[in-house]
Amino acid sequence: MSLEKLESDAITFLQETVGKFKNPAIMCSFGKDSVVVLDLARKALGNLPVIFHREPFFPAKYKYANDLIIKWNLTVYDYVPHKTAIQQKGDDVEIVGYYDVGGERYAGLPTGICAPEEGEETICGLYDVYLKPKGRFAYPWDCCIHGHKSCDVDPFHGPVELLSDVGLNITCSTPIFPIRNWSHANVWEYIEKHNIPIHHDRYEQDLNGEWYEKADKRLNPDYFPACVACMKRDGGKVFCPRLNCETSNVADQLTWVEPTKTIYVK
Repeated sequence: MSLEKLESDAITFLQETVGKFKNPAIMCSFGKDSVVVLDLARKALGNLPVIFHREPFFPAKYKYANDLIIKWNLTVYDYVPHKTAIQQKGDDVEIVGYYDVGGERYAGLPTGICAPEEGEETICGLYDVYLKPKGRFAYPWDCCIHGHKSCDVDPFHGPVELLSDVGLNITCSTPIFPIRNWSHANVWEYIEKHNIPIHHDRYEQDLNGEWYEKADKRLNPDYFPACVACMKRDGGKVFCPRLNCETSNVADQLTWVEPTKTIYVK
């Protein structure tokens, strides 16, 4: 299907579907997919409220997002999760924040924990992330537009397939997926066609002109270098760089969840 058809269908879908809700919003991480959805939604519906969950550390990671917020004059909301929990798959640990989406239900969003490079600035997975401030939020939006696609591959969970354009919820916010059937190439074609600002600290082109995500994650807001040595299951005593001494393992004191695709279950 041509980009023109995909774009036209997405705008029509947003106008016809989101128009039936009273108080819509957009979930945006300011990655390539969510920025395309944000642009499509602005064309179809004007500037809607934007929900942008960000971490309080590594502020340089959010320069691109901050610049685009100013450029497009966006109204942006953030709030703390209601709770956090731990997942482990092999030797990889993920810390998930569960955010209110109304009706006593939550959206589970991974932090993007990654192993730090030697000499890289590092946060503490336990104190900075797992034990971050938490609270309840009176979520006012009855539907939320997302940039997830069926071809997406989650770095922790693997391939993700969306089964419908609308995940209808009666008691909480309904997720809307206007680019569910787009490819990665469709997204980049749209960005280039409409001169959408590109996060060059995160993405670059190869010699064939194909866009890809850089291996260097230092300015990628989907990843955070964190020490989680004391949090791993089956771990023993470790040296804690925060306390500068040997510490015991705390895995049995944490809330654990199975490594399910929580980010897509809303």
